Amino acid sequence: MIELDHVSLTLGSFLLDDVSLTINRGDYYFIVGPSGAGKTVILEAIAGLHRPDQGRILLRGEEVTSLPPEKRGVGLVYQDFSLFPHMSVIDNIGYGLRVQGMGGSDARREVAGLLDEFGIAHLANRYPGTLSGGEKQRVALARAVAVKPDILLLDEPLSALDPVTQERFIHDLQRLNREDGLTIVQVTHSRREVRLLATRMAVIIDGCLMEEGDAGVVLNAPRSREVASFVGIENILDGVVVKRAGGHAVVDIGGLVLEAVTDAPAGEAVTLCIRSDDIAPGTPGDLGNSVAGVVVRVVENGPIAEVRVDCGVELIAAMTRRAARDLCLAPGIPVTLSIEAAAIHVIRE
Repeated sequence: MIELDHVSLTLGSFLLDDVSLTINRGDYYFIVGPSGAGKTVILEAIAGLHRPDQGRILLRGEEVTSLPPEKRGVGLVYQDFSLFPHMSVIDNIGYGLRVQGMGGSDARREVAGLLDEFGIAHLANRYPGTLSGGEKQRVALARAVAVKPDILLLDEPLSALDPVTQERFIHDLQRLNREDGLTIVQVTHSRREVRLLATRMAVIIDGCLMEEGDAGVVLNAPRSREVASFVGIENILDGVVVKRAGGHAVVDIGGLVLEAVTDAPAGEAVTLCIRSDDIAPGTPGDLGNSVAGVVVRVVENGPIAEVRVDCGVELIAAMTRRAARDLCLAPGIPVTLSIEAAAIHVIRE
């Protein structure tokens, strides 16, 4: 559906460097990375707002590198909504239809359907300056899909919305992707949005494509330490394989020894990645690794408690707040952590 073929693009001092990625029809594809990484530049290149210095951009199997934005059949929604302030909601949504030459009655019928579909019929005659952030976002989305694009590009569409409005908007996006078959490419900083919506994803850091693939694989089995850190794996530990035992590798991490599932031979330097919810405090079990330590800190965040434990190296475990209280976990309390060997992702050098 969308292909970037060795695309390089210079904007001032920023360089998007030799990026190749493929977005399939029906994907909900996320482009993630730190601020200034080049995420929005990629989105705008797909839309036709930037022309690459090198490489090609293909949409639907055809090269569009030199094609102007209005001929690409792509909808684009920015974080700041970019609504026309002098136009009512009805006129904003119907703008693209009028540009396409749709007649007045047909355009009004289409706009009326979109007003109902996005729950904004009561805003029809209002102007953008009188709308909340969530209302503006729904109007912007309705305007983008009014012209029936098969590709929708979204630049951090949820970042300015309150949690309740975010949930409603996520539902709208899921419906457009799953029910209407719209291919969506979204830029975000939010790992939560990626986990809820993504089918595939790319991680961009300093203008370079670090990793691309199935969202579950990138989130849980990244290929590099940089990506592991960015996607939010809480425990990233460097160590050395000291021996092999029963198909597992025994890894020494500064005195802490853990078994992990990997083919790495003895003597190889590796990085272990362990998500906090894969570490279970409490009574030792048959999970492959039982590690003794002392609680350093407990931080409650809503229903979840983050427990930091000194085991020679610091490990972070996550559990329900209720479970942490039932175990009486507090700074200075001894605790045993259980970690399944198969839950440890190993990055080999």
